[in-house]
Amino acid sequence: MILAFGFSAPFFTVKGAESSDSVKISPVTIEELVKPGQVLSFAVKVTNSANIPKTLYPMLRDFKAGDETGNPQLIKPGSEEGSYLASWIDVINDGVDFAPGEEKTIPFFVRVPNDAGPGGYYGALYFGTQANKLKMQSEDKGAGMSVAYQAGTLLLLRVEGTVLESAMIRDFYADKSVYNTPFKVDFTIRVENSGNVHIKPLGQIEVKNMFGKTVLKKGFNEGGGNVLPKSIRKFGHSWEGKMAFGKYDASLCFSYGVSEKQGGQGQQSVCQDTSFWIVPWKIVASVAISLILVFLLFSWLLKSVKNKAVKRAMERAGIMHQHVASRAGVNDESDVNYGVTILVFVIGAAILSVIIYFVIFA
Repeated sequence: MILAFGFSAPFFTVKGAESSDSVKISPVTIEELVKPGQVLSFAVKVTNSANIPKTLYPMLRDFKAGDETGNPQLIKPGSEEGSYLASWIDVINDGVDFAPGEEKTIPFFVRVPNDAGPGGYYGALYFGTQANKLKMQSEDKGAGMSVAYQAGTLLLLRVEGTVLESAMIRDFYADKSVYNTPFKVDFTIRVENSGNVHIKPLGQIEVKNMFGKTVLKKGFNEGGGNVLPKSIRKFGHSWEGKMAFGKYDASLCFSYGVSEKQGGQGQQSVCQDTSFWIVPWKIVASVAISLILVFLLFSWLLKSVKNKAVKRAMERAGIMHQHVASRAGVNDESDVNYGVTILVFVIGAAILSVIIYFVIFA
């Protein structure tokens, strides 16, 4: 069973026959560093946003990473190694009646066993509608019952002690290697957590142009998303603009981990680079076409002027060999002024580039 939920959302829900706004719970997550044997007291706010009364029943599940987008997958308590947190939770056994629009605070307790080993433990407390009374003493604490609608809170507990914190960047890349203008670069980041406790990677994406100038600094994972143990989570970031040109180098660096006093290895950092090009091909194509056309035009004009100069030189000298006439033409006072020719060539190319761009590409 996968909840339609992201760790940065204000609440999570599993849709049934009712509107996704029918039941709300806050907070979305509860994160605590705990000690073996500790008893913790919490509370959640449950709101019936529907315009009809409801009776909501508590349900408990452990969870693990469901996919790379951050959606948790509910699992039966104790069904997998480390999935015990739901069995530590005490909450009311009976259903709770809600009037339309009513909000209530529901207390619950987490009793950490004395023999709980260090590491991360993950559970969910959620509420849903159902026909039969929930049996909290059952093995799965109501997690297997059929519900019409449910919403809940995730608990991420870290039991003190020496843990393994280990993360790496599996992928960091842009969705294209070459972009046109205006551009939108979509970065994909996949972070793998190979440790035994959840991590919260926080850092920055920096983009530099081909001259080494920084053109973008963007925070990474500013929403504070967690990466669960033995899982990969995918993050997405984007950069967009109207005009750019050349090769761009992007770097991603983030830190994770807790202090040694809390059982971690201290702050650790990882970085990875990628690159891409931004080429305004419409402008480049316009300039290229105009240069070719202007070059062909001036080549024809230069050839025409040269032929006329040679002809005039031959006429002045009378009957001469053609190669002598050609030499005479070089010093003719009607020789081409190459400086002016180059200037006219550049101006003509620029004007023609603008005309081609607006006529063909704009």
